[in-house]
Amino acid sequence: MLIRSSSNPILSAHADLPWASKKIYNCAVHAQDGAYVMLFRAIGDDWVSRLGIAHSDDGVRFTIQETPVFSPLESWEQKGCEDPRIVKFGEIYHMTYTAYDGSTARAATASSDDLKTWNVRTLLFPDLSQQQREDLPPDWSKAAAIYPEKVNGRYRLLFGDSQIWAASSDDLATWEADPEATLSAREGHFDSGYVEMGPPPIKTDRGWLVLYHGIDRMDDQRTYCLGAALFDTNDPHKLLWRCTKPILSPEEPYEVVGLIDIIAGGFERLKNLEGGELLELARQNKLPKAIFCCGAVLEDECLRLYYSGGDTVICTATIDLETVFRS
Repeated sequence: MLIRSSSNPILSAHADLPWASKKIYNCAVHAQDGAYVMLFRAIGDDWVSRLGIAHSDDGVRFTIQETPVFSPLESWEQKGCEDPRIVKFGEIYHMTYTAYDGSTARAATASSDDLKTWNVRTLLFPDLSQQQREDLPPDWSKAAAIYPEKVNGRYRLLFGDSQIWAASSDDLATWEADPEATLSAREGHFDSGYVEMGPPPIKTDRGWLVLYHGIDRMDDQRTYCLGAALFDTNDPHKLLWRCTKPILSPEEPYEVVGLIDIIAGGFERLKNLEGGELLELARQNKLPKAIFCCGAVLEDECLRLYYSGGDTVICTATIDLETVFRS
C-alpha cells in the first residue's frame, strides 16, 4: 500500500525568494547516514528554471537554502536547468539535468563534491540524432538517470521522454546511446501514449528497479502516472517484469491542480492564469494531471518517493517493495 505523507506538500513556492516564487518541484534526493539532501527545480519571477538545495534530518521536513546552487550559464541552457537526478561515486556527486535553450531540451551533466560548487557542464549527447517523436528535433533528449554503480564494467544510464533508451560510458563523460529503445509505450495501459524516465535505477535483490512515467495520451487531457519495471542485475537490457498498473497516480488536490508545464500555451499561458481559472480548467477536465518523480530512496525494503504534484509542489510517499512488484 502506498502511503502519502500527511505533511504533503512538503515544499512549495516561496514568495520572498524571487528565483523560487512561482513553483518548487521535480527534485532529486540523496540520503546518507540519516541526512537527506535535496536538489529541486524552482521557477521564479522571470520564469527561468534554477536548481535549489534543501536539507532534512527525517526525509520530510526540509530547510531551503535561500540562494540557488545551479543557474543557467551556457547558451544551451539559457532558459532553464531542469529536473535533476543525482548519484554518488566515491566522494563525487554526479548530476544529470535537462538543459533548455528555449526551443530544444537536451540531457546534460555536472559533478560536485558538495552539491553546491559544480564542475564543468557538458551535454550528454552532443551528436544525438535519434528522433524522439515526430514533432521534436533529432537532438532532443531529456530525463537522463545514471545507474548508481557500474554494470559489467561500464557506467550506464537511461534517458528519454518518448521512449526510454539506454546508454553506456567508460568515463562518465562520453556516452554511447543504444540504437533501439529499452522501454516503450504499451497500448491499452496507463502508459499507452509515451514513457519518460524517472529517478536513477535502484538495485534490489531481484534486479534493477526502474521507475518511469507513463503517459496515457498525447492531448491536453493526458495524465502522468508512475510505473515500474525490473531489469536483470547483470544485463540492464533484459526486462524481467513490468507493472500492469501504476504505483502512483495523481489523485489528491495538490496533484491534480497546479501550474502544469504541458498546458496548452506553456509558460506564456501560465504567467497569466489565476487560481480560479486553473480550478475551472480542472473542473472541465481540460487541465493535464501529473505526478513527476526524479528522486527515490530505498530504506529497509521500503521505497520513499519524492515527486511533484501538478508541476507546482514537492510531495513524498512511501511504498514497500513487495507492493511495487504486485502492481
